[in-house]
Amino acid sequence: MQSWEGRWPLVGRQPRLESFSKELSASRIRGWLVCGPAGVGKTRLTEEFLGLAAAGKRRTAKAVASRAAAQVPLGAIAHILPAGVDMTDPVQGFHAVAQALSGPPQPTVILVDDLHLLDNSSAALLGQLLDSGTIVLIGTARTGEQASDVVNALLQRGDRIRRIDLDHMVRDQVDELLQRVLKGSVSRRALHALFSASDGNPLFLRELVLGAIAQGKLTLNDGVWDTSEEPLPVTPHLRDLIAGRIASSRPAVRPLLESLAFCRALSLSDATALADRTDLEQLERSGIVEISVQGARVTVTLAHPLYGEVIAAGTSALQRYDLALHQAERIESYGLRRRDDALHVASWRLAATGTAAPELLRRAAAIAMNSNDNEQAIELLTAIKADQHTTESRVLLGRALMHTGQLERAEVVLTEADTHARNDDEKILTATTRCTNLFWADPDPAQAVAVCAAARSALSDQTAAQQLRLMEGAMLTVGGSPVVGLQILDDLPDDPPQEALDVWLATISAKTLGLTFVGSVERARTLAERAKAAHEAVGEGKLLPHPAMQVAPLALSLMEMGEIDQARQLCLSAADSLQAAHSPVARQFLAFESARAEWLAGRPVSARRWYAEGVATARTYHLDRVTRLHMSGLMACAALIGDIDTAASLVPDYEAIAPSGGLTGEESVGMAWLHAARGELSRARELLRTAADRARHTGHLVSEVLVLTDIARLGDPKAVQERLAELSAQGDGAFTPARARFVTALAQKDPQQLMACSEELEHTGARLLAAESAAAAADAWRRKGDARKVTAATADATRLADQCEGARTPILSTIADAAEPLTKREQEIALLAAAGKTSKAISQHLTLSVRTVDNHLQRIYLKLGVRSRRDLALALKREEPSGRA
Repeated sequence: MQSWEGRWPLVGRQPRLESFSKELSASRIRGWLVCGPAGVGKTRLTEEFLGLAAAGKRRTAKAVASRAAAQVPLGAIAHILPAGVDMTDPVQGFHAVAQALSGPPQPTVILVDDLHLLDNSSAALLGQLLDSGTIVLIGTARTGEQASDVVNALLQRGDRIRRIDLDHMVRDQVDELLQRVLKGSVSRRALHALFSASDGNPLFLRELVLGAIAQGKLTLNDGVWDTSEEPLPVTPHLRDLIAGRIASSRPAVRPLLESLAFCRALSLSDATALADRTDLEQLERSGIVEISVQGARVTVTLAHPLYGEVIAAGTSALQRYDLALHQAERIESYGLRRRDDALHVASWRLAATGTAAPELLRRAAAIAMNSNDNEQAIELLTAIKADQHTTESRVLLGRALMHTGQLERAEVVLTEADTHARNDDEKILTATTRCTNLFWADPDPAQAVAVCAAARSALSDQTAAQQLRLMEGAMLTVGGSPVVGLQILDDLPDDPPQEALDVWLATISAKTLGLTFVGSVERARTLAERAKAAHEAVGEGKLLPHPAMQVAPLALSLMEMGEIDQARQLCLSAADSLQAAHSPVARQFLAFESARAEWLAGRPVSARRWYAEGVATARTYHLDRVTRLHMSGLMACAALIGDIDTAASLVPDYEAIAPSGGLTGEESVGMAWLHAARGELSRARELLRTAADRARHTGHLVSEVLVLTDIARLGDPKAVQERLAELSAQGDGAFTPARARFVTALAQKDPQQLMACSEELEHTGARLLAAESAAAAADAWRRKGDARKVTAATADATRLADQCEGARTPILSTIADAAEPLTKREQEIALLAAAGKTSKAISQHLTLSVRTVDNHLQRIYLKLGVRSRRDLALALKREEPSGRA
């Protein structure tokens, strides 16, 4: 953490530094002006500029402008002026300063921080020195700030001043920065929390990280940095920075800022009723508020998420009471016309008085749940008195509690709702919600199935009873018995019905997973795409879990279709949409599919982040449904990158969790790779054989394929090649046949077939398997004594392994040492030959004999494992640097 206390890395700024260094050396530019909002790293970047100038033996100086210094002529730059210079005579004074600063052979480089705050005298003098070539000026200026005409004239000098505009960091840059300074992976949850709270502002980000670590809100868990669910703490320094920025606005806008802090957003008409339009425009220019247009609606919000927190902290309880009632009455006077009006009014009345009308609370909670804001729904529903609850509101509360991981509390509420259910519709509503909650609470689906069966026997309507029967099938399918469950779900229509859409979405999701489990991948993909589209098309009034829940089944089918990269991107997009919604059940479910996709892609570091997030979510909310699979994956990833101690430390927690039944067999992969990392290959294979038998017994074809492939990778392909060929014929999708061919080629030690498998596996996105296939081919060619082909296969294996985040496997350990590098002369000749030049043309170009060129080419071909100029061009293209993921 020392780098957070000192100078943090200049993420994404390296091209700026290189450009400055080149242009300074060439004397092309006389000044650089770095502009941007507060906290984006303007000073940090310009100090690096100044350091580069000093390293180039330039004389340097630094000044900091301020409003206080501007009260005194030349106050900001007085310390860099030569002693004894009399500036009362501008002409003589300028010549004296110019003479003092022009002593070195090159112009003095001067940095002025917050240049827009310069006094006129300083600005005029610097402008003259700049025009005369006496100095090179580097300055920072905050966007949106007013400057005098003299200062503006200094800032606007055409081509002589290079302007650089900095903005807040994007999320990928924040991710890179966090991993650098924390020296480890960061969970997606932590990344989202820090990026959202900081809005990409490096200064705010630094303070948030320091505060979170100091208060134990950001901790290293299982090798991955993760945050708690609680809001990130704001350090006193950050609070002072924000408060000072807000204090720069006129006191007259305080009522508007307080209202925005409390209400989050106001219409333009409401905002201008609280502040003069001119003041509002100034707040926007200063970056304190943002004004956005959506159709005919113009909305005013605070420009940064932390501003509201700081403003609210300085607001008294009585002020908050008055604000809440005033806003509630204002919206009610309009007649609750907009969709979210009831939610706002209920929340404000609850904040002011602690109560609101039960019907308003129920209506508001439904709106909150439709927006996947389950926490707010719980707050609203728990404000309803016990005797004012309906069965529907109790179920609503139970669902919100379930989606936020409060499964035990949800069971209490739903059991009570069950006792109050009066008709078939209410009985189905309570039973389906309750069995879903029990399913997530207990890895054994027996209790959930029993609840459905008991409710079904009490129904008079057979159509309604069939809905509960389908729920039983869903629980069995995902709970470990896909063959039995799918037989029940065979009655489920493929198209979404008009009624009971929530039951259909829950059951079609289970059916999709089950079809993938048993190898019917193409049909699973079709149904998953249909369910995803139906869920996303749902409008108001449907109280459903987050639509990201439909992504996991689709992603699983895409993996088995051999479209792993597409599955990864789909999961990543869905996970991002989940971060803003407090839905840990959906998040944990999707985290597993995201991790599995990264694992199959051969990216253990990325997979580890997702598995760690799933484990952290499970520990926070006691979600044990897929926790054992997460723990297994976490162990496997740690073992694969050589972190054996961390992998071993997870074993007790892993063994304490019961299997969930889903993807049976895969929960043993982590222990197997831990044994393999320790060199205990036979023990790893034995464990996997037992896992494969369990998968075969329960009908989990895709899990059996995964486990059998690992047995082959760990040294015994002959034992599993026949079974994998059988499984390849039983299911569809491209990934299983590709792995079956890979294992057969391994067993037969067929280098040509192994190279073909490598290409096929790379096409599916399984780059680690592709690397292993190429490595095995190289080993087979080595045994045959064909050095040229060994080199070519090794180059392919190395290129693919470089994309696998440091993964270490027994097969990859057979890769020979890197091929002998080309000499400088060989590189020159290789590039010319690859461009199509003949040996004669190359000899003339380099003033060499044709024979010398041909001798060089033969050595080049041998080193790169190629036979022709065409192969050489492909090899050189393949050798281009590729960043490690």
